[in-house]
Amino acid sequence: MKKTDILKNFIEKNNGVLLTSDVVNMNIHKQYIKILCNEGYIRKVEKGVYVKKGKNINDFFLLQQRYKSGIFSHNTALYFYHLTDRTPQKIDLTFKNKIRLQNKLINSHYVKEEYLNIGLTSLKFNDNTNVQCYDIERTIIDIIRDRNKIDIQIFNTAIKEYMKMKDKNLIRLAKYAKIFKVEKILKQYMEVL
Repeated sequence: MKKTDILKNFIEKNNGVLLTSDVVNMNIHKQYIKILCNEGYIRKVEKGVYVKKGKNINDFFLLQQRYKSGIFSHNTALYFYHLTDRTPQKIDLTFKNKIRLQNKLINSHYVKEEYLNIGLTSLKFNDNTNVQCYDIERTIIDIIRDRNKIDIQIFNTAIKEYMKMKDKNLIRLAKYAKIFKVEKILKQYMEVL
C-alpha cells in the first residue's frame, strides 16, 4: 500500500484529522503530508495539525493541540458542562507548576504535578474531537479554590446548577475538597444551598 493511501486511511479513521506526530509515529516521512496538501486532500489549520478538505475543527481541539500539556479548567470547564451560560472571554488552562505560559487569550492556572491529573477526563465534542478537561467535581473545587478571582455571578450560578444536577457525585466532591484543603469552605457553600 502506498504511504499516501496509508495516511488517507488513517485520516478517515481519525475523524478527518492528521497530526505531524501521527505521521512520525507511523514511521512515514513528513514529506507525505506536503504531498497530501498539494493534492488538496488535506489542509494545514495550525502548526502540526492538518484536516481533510471541507472538514471543520473546533477551536478547543486546536488549542489543545497547541498546548498539549494544558487541561481545560475553571470557567471554560463550567462552559463545557453547561454550568454557566457565559462564553468564556479567555480560555482557562491548567498546567503543572514548572510550565509558564504567556498568551493574552489564556488564563493560565498552575498546580503541583501531583495534583495535575486529579479529576482528569476526556470530553468528546460533536465533531468527534476530544480534549482533556477536569471532571465536574474537580471544576467545582477549582472555582472554590480560586473564588476570589472568579466573577461572583458565575461562581454562584455554577454552584447552584451543580447542586441541582441529578448525577452529581458528592462523595467525589468531598474527596477532592479534602485533597485540595477546601473542606470547610465547601461545607459553608453546601450549608447555604
